[in-house]
Amino acid sequence: MKIVIIDDEPAMANYLCQQISLCCAKRDWVHDCYVFTSSEDLLHMDLSEINVAFLDIDMPKINGLQIAKELRKRYPEMIIIFVTSWIKYAPEGYEVNALRYLMKDRLARELDSCLDAIQERLFENQETLKFQSRDGIIEVSLKNIIYIEGTSWRYVLLHLNNPLNSKEIECVGKLETYELRLQENGFLRLQKSFLVNMHYIARITNYYAYLQDGQKIKVSEKKYKEICKRYLSWKGNYL
Repeated sequence: MKIVIIDDEPAMANYLCQQISLCCAKRDWVHDCYVFTSSEDLLHMDLSEINVAFLDIDMPKINGLQIAKELRKRYPEMIIIFVTSWIKYAPEGYEVNALRYLMKDRLARELDSCLDAIQERLFENQETLKFQSRDGIIEVSLKNIIYIEGTSWRYVLLHLNNPLNSKEIECVGKLETYELRLQENGFLRLQKSFLVNMHYIARITNYYAYLQDGQKIKVSEKKYKEICKRYLSWKGNYL
């Protein structure tokens, strides 16, 4: 995850960067954090790879709201978080679809839940994929696929996060084919029969992947180090 912080007070900007780093470390998230104290310097940079911007509102020359409007024009998908001492600015944040307001005097308490919200927002924009099931062609949102299990040489079983309908759907296809299609969408081949959506992995340790719903899946011992490296790298780039 790539983060930019803009605050005209260097001490506050560095403190926020430190707190973000601590929270990311607890979650094993790899991240890069870039600190700016000048609005002009920030707006002259190419921020196309930035996922999240933490913006102080009350700044001289160009304030955080003006910066947010400009960032929204240039980078529509960027997540914007306002960091402020004044809640009175909150209504104006709706104009730029700000995800959160962080009060400076409650920063340490609120940052964890803010990172949860960032993770959820990044996950919302996942695309869909069509599968050939026994009942015909179905279209499934990638964010609802927990993992794909290879059951035979020409069938796979979709395990879905779908409380209102079937949680398992058998579909035609080879796991290798779906692996090639989905490896750029946060899916990781843990072993011969399991292609897992990394959004649902809580942790990988001792040759097992522990999912958020309590399931655990054995990880290939031969490729364990490579799989762990790919998982941690993905978490850092995605989150």
